[in-house]
Amino acid sequence: MCAHVTHKLLATIFLTLLHGTFQGSQLTHKIKFTFDYDFGVTPACSPKAKEACVQQFNFYDISKGIQKRVKLGSLPVPVGATSFVKGISFTTESFLFDSGRHMVAVSAQMPNGSESDLSKCTAIVKIP
Repeated sequence: MCAHVTHKLLATIFLTLLHGTFQGSQLTHKIKFTFDYDFGVTPACSPKAKEACVQQFNFYDISKGIQKRVKLGSLPVPVGATSFVKGISFTTESFLFDSGRHMVAVSAQMPNGSESDLSKCTAIVKIP
């Protein structure tokens, strides 16, 4: 479970490493994030909820620290989500990753640009 003081990202991240293609002499990879989120805690943005709401989810590689994070992509909230949603899924574009362990994270972004605490919702993926 992942949480933040002002808004909560309650998610369990399941990761799948998808092998990509060769780019020069290096292999690119895609990472598939699958997670659950409870919109009953912090609602999805809508015409009625415009401030204290989740606008989108952001995905990062934070292996070199949160200050040096690398954004892997974003996903808008599911349309009409109002309660617990299982199996929200996002697959990154192909990226060149160094071999080894990488720490990845998901954040919930509010309309004002603030995000949930990246250190509270992380997982490790191993790149061959």
